[in-house]
Amino acid sequence: MMNNSYSSSEPSIIFIKINFILLGIMQLFNIILSSFVILLIVLHRSLRTIPNLLMSNSSFAIFCYSLTLIIQLVTELQQTEKSNQVACKLLAYFTNSSVNAICYSYLVTAISQYFFNILYRRKYLHTFRVHYCMIFLSWTVTSCTPLILYFSGEYKWLFGIKTIHDRYLGSLQYLPETHMCSTATIFKWTSAIYLGIAYIIPYTGIIFIYVSIVRHTRRTNVTTIATTVLSGSSRRDFRVLKNIFVLISILAIACLPNFILIIWIVYSPNTIFIPLYLIPTVAVSLCTNIQMLIIFITNKSVRNVVYNYVQHVFN
Repeated sequence: MMNNSYSSSEPSIIFIKINFILLGIMQLFNIILSSFVILLIVLHRSLRTIPNLLMSNSSFAIFCYSLTLIIQLVTELQQTEKSNQVACKLLAYFTNSSVNAICYSYLVTAISQYFFNILYRRKYLHTFRVHYCMIFLSWTVTSCTPLILYFSGEYKWLFGIKTIHDRYLGSLQYLPETHMCSTATIFKWTSAIYLGIAYIIPYTGIIFIYVSIVRHTRRTNVTTIATTVLSGSSRRDFRVLKNIFVLISILAIACLPNFILIIWIVYSPNTIFIPLYLIPTVAVSLCTNIQMLIIFITNKSVRNVVYNYVQHVFN
């Protein structure tokens, strides 16, 4: 829980503005690059493949996260009374939902690799229809999961239980420490459920799929027939899966400052420096920039289209 007593004073207005400008630049970079990638795949028929569909899904999730953060920065919600405003809760909801969608987009890509590498005989799993269904299901899960944080406090009012500690009443709220609408840095059972669904499931799912494909490929490579059939595609698919593992690891590193902050608050709540509350948002934003660059750079077909277009323009 965030206490009202801290070991340092509030950060200056200049510090907050510099932080917001930095965040704004990061989000504009994500919006421009993700929009470019999505439009490129939509407009070029040769790029309309299942791997690029999954790439567009991840790019769109990053786009949504950046857009919600840009809205928070532009509207400057911290200048008004926001603790009870529906708009602030909605912004916090969409921010959490989009971060969850980024994680689940990588899980969907990993599942697709599982279909192509281990269940390669079941051709119906390699269709666009199945992948569209997986994408729709992942967005449904990520859209519903943040509701756990919203209703975590609302049920107290439904049963007539009132408390003077408003910070307990739901985790989606305006945070004066960050001057943004986000998730309160508190630990309770609803937060544990949310973290399990939003982060632990996709993380463990990707690791399990990665290990399964590695073990399956090692077994099949023992025989000459399996090696002949799978060696060409396996190396390509392994590169894709390793890229997914790198992307999800980057996001895990981005969430590390927030995890450390929660532990710090639990064990020593009165010694927190208020500017430290701004670090998790900056870390996630920076890591989404890196993820978007990796998504673009590691896709050879998209790179080739851009290279050929640039070459055509300057020749």
